[in-house]
Amino acid sequence: MRAAKPRPGTPIVDYDPYTEAAILEAHRCDGALRDEAPVAFLQRYGIWAVSGHEECKAVLADHETFSSAGRPFDEEPGEGARPGILVTQDPPEHTRARAVLHRTLSPRRLRQMRDMFEAEAGRQLDALLAHGSVEVDGHEDLAQPFVLTVFPDLLGLPQEGRDHLRMFGDAVFNATGPHNEIFAEKMQSASKAIAWVDQACLRESQTPGSLGEEVYAAVDAGEIDDAEAFLLVKAMFAAGFDTTIASLGSMILAFAEHPDQWEALQADEGLARNAFEEVLRYYSPSRSGGRVATADAVVGEVEIPAEARVLVLWLAAGRDPRHWERAESFDIRRRATGHLNLGYGIHACVGQALARVEGAAMLSSLLQRVQALELTGPPRVAVNMNAQLHDRIPVRLHPR
Repeated sequence: MRAAKPRPGTPIVDYDPYTEAAILEAHRCDGALRDEAPVAFLQRYGIWAVSGHEECKAVLADHETFSSAGRPFDEEPGEGARPGILVTQDPPEHTRARAVLHRTLSPRRLRQMRDMFEAEAGRQLDALLAHGSVEVDGHEDLAQPFVLTVFPDLLGLPQEGRDHLRMFGDAVFNATGPHNEIFAEKMQSASKAIAWVDQACLRESQTPGSLGEEVYAAVDAGEIDDAEAFLLVKAMFAAGFDTTIASLGSMILAFAEHPDQWEALQADEGLARNAFEEVLRYYSPSRSGGRVATADAVVGEVEIPAEARVLVLWLAAGRDPRHWERAESFDIRRRATGHLNLGYGIHACVGQALARVEGAAMLSSLLQRVQALELTGPPRVAVNMNAQLHDRIPVRLHPR
């Protein structure tokens, strides 16, 4: 595909979203780009960046004009971590594959999972709080062990080797950017994890009653073929860990940073669902997605030409002051539904319902057991080109 050129009047900027400094301060750096030009041409990469809420929504809603079959950096080889299905497809292939996962993660199945998730979250919290107030790492001691227990159990994975999932998830979300030093380092460190996941996604590796077995049952029903089933199982691996861990860690961090909001939620637990949506808006679990323009289009007031590669910066859109009042404030009473931080349109995250069930289970367990969350040191942002998470969240939990 030839490189598309910006039309006259297009804002042209020299911003590089993929330096370590920009990654570590993504809200500030991507937000500055949004405030300067919600649609702009990034001359360093020859791509368009869309970062305003309404502009991002317009791109995500129009899958015919902005196709998922191409995106920034896709032309570069070696992306072994990222499964080439769903997020890289358009209808009708996308519709057929997505239907299989929707059935596998049906509302009935999710309701059954809720009790199991709450029990596990409660078990882990009870162990941490066994001797009263305790200082923990919200990432290492809460979000990560919870997700790395409940989701692998659903996938039917053996206990041995589950640590590979952390490295695999990290690699997946670094495969969506340029092939820079960060990419090379992450792919090298995750090579064994990628091989382990590939083996775990094979039909013969699925255990009775697992989500993977249900996906392969669609092969026997003639809905998909073996290659598609393998990629769908791998897609569940790719989407089921880092962003959910990020969301739960961000929830813990947000309430530790804003004790008044935790008190408000304790006073009215009916706000729990809305509170989790505000967490997703305020601390997006991922930073961006990508599309390719199939025809000339106008987004905002900027013309994006056919064949343009488009970076959709929904993290920046989550705090767009043109859409959200007091956008930089964390407020659980805000009507936060309508954020784009789990995607939007036909390519919205297929596992978002599962992530919300896991979030609800952890939040409910915290409310039952924790009186206060106290931040005891500075959190640390993980270096990842797309996943947005803190890999250190020092908090003290005070039991009820």
